[in-house]
Amino acid sequence: MMKVLTVAQMIAAEKRSDEAGTSLAELMENAAGALAEEIQRHCERLGCNEPLILAGKGNNGGDGIAAARILLSRGLRPKLMLCCGQPATELSLAQLERLGSECEILEYSQESGSIIQNAAVIADCIFGTGFKGEIRAGSAPIFENIGSSGAFIIACDVPSGANTLSGEVSRLTVRADVTVTMHAAKAGMLLSPARYFCGEIKVCDIGIPEGADRADGDREVSLFDDELKALLPERVPWGHKGTFGKLVCVCGSDRYTGAAAMSTEAAMRTGVGLTELISTQKCISALAGVRPEIIYSAAPDKDGILSEAGSALIKQRISSASAVLIGCGLGHNEESEGLVMKAVQECAVPLVIDADGINSLCTNIDILLKKRSAVILTPHPAELARLCGVSTAEISSDREGYAAALAKKYAVTVVSKGAETIVTDGSRSVIIRTGNTALSKAGSGDMLAGAIGSFAAQGCDAAAASILGCCVIGKSAQHLSEQLSERGIIARDILSQLPLTLKAIENS
Repeated sequence: MMKVLTVAQMIAAEKRSDEAGTSLAELMENAAGALAEEIQRHCERLGCNEPLILAGKGNNGGDGIAAARILLSRGLRPKLMLCCGQPATELSLAQLERLGSECEILEYSQESGSIIQNAAVIADCIFGTGFKGEIRAGSAPIFENIGSSGAFIIACDVPSGANTLSGEVSRLTVRADVTVTMHAAKAGMLLSPARYFCGEIKVCDIGIPEGADRADGDREVSLFDDELKALLPERVPWGHKGTFGKLVCVCGSDRYTGAAAMSTEAAMRTGVGLTELISTQKCISALAGVRPEIIYSAAPDKDGILSEAGSALIKQRISSASAVLIGCGLGHNEESEGLVMKAVQECAVPLVIDADGINSLCTNIDILLKKRSAVILTPHPAELARLCGVSTAEISSDREGYAAALAKKYAVTVVSKGAETIVTDGSRSVIIRTGNTALSKAGSGDMLAGAIGSFAAQGCDAAAASILGCCVIGKSAQHLSEQLSERGIIARDILSQLPLTLKAIENS
């Protein structure tokens, strides 16, 4: 499994390494060695003897300067271009002094742009993991030259212009063919759109002592690449519908019948034995003829949205459930808020809260402190922002961090939806990269909530249910996209793919 750290964890790891006896200067030397090895390999492959190293003024530039010295000692003739003036850190300045006069050293000017454009191999060592925001106008010509070159580009630690916390990129971010990242991948490199600028990510050992990258209380961040089959709930040959759990869905409204349909069918198609829908009479009347496998319970409504008058019925029906899903197409008003609050306090089995369930929760989120069971929240970025009481832009700046903080504060599991989904309980965050733009359609979130609820009802713990739901839905979209355009696939198409995806996982 790829080692992943947040930027803050990496900074702390370097500090602890220094305190333990492996100095920051040694770490830089080791990083430079790993970078030089990759540069040399591609120079030999491409028949290039003069790689161009573009160095910034920070320690990322110091890695590049040291790599130039190492390459010189190996018989190559690197050119070093200082893109932001003289080094500004003690470590980088020391590396420049060690380089000596054998290496050709240039300072970037408009006239030297042609050198970048004509290079065969470029090492991007301009900005490091601390970069955020936009590349300044004064530096734009450098990055325009890099972008218009035909060079093979090797990024040092991270492509310049990419934010290793959020995954955001600036307009002129370097598109690397390979990224040599030090000690561990940084979380933002695995998120869109930054992941598409990194090329192949190579994690290199730079000598940080074992255990120095973890402190008590640090959360673990990982890219999910485990075997899904091991997470699937057991399916005994002698089982019956009761063996495989019952999911009660409090979903749908007069206006949003489709959400109830998508979530309940996704639940059935991912293995749960029984699925019951509690909804308005109008919603049930619309679905009963086309979803005969579902158990239906009509509850009182007000203006087409389930009302608190149905609380007693809901409490009675969820008493026999293995898991409960609330929110898909529920609608949002004071009545729905009351229903969600009572569900949190009364549900004694795993509870998945999605969509309007989340919107109803936001007005009194501290009710989660009174929960009786495991709770799984499935917010998209705007919903996560409302749960956290911040703007969507703030969520985008550190989605993993906000999701983890929310999960930890309320002891819940958060499934933070996006181009990559982050599943976190506050102590461990898992980045899931299955899926594609076929899921950028109405109904996809309802399917996901239904699948997560289904796996929870079958006995999976909150993390496993969430990971399975994300991966099965995502892989189904990917498999279907091998025959159909992502543009034209709709959620209903993906539903029929779910059993095929599960079969592939079972046979893996």
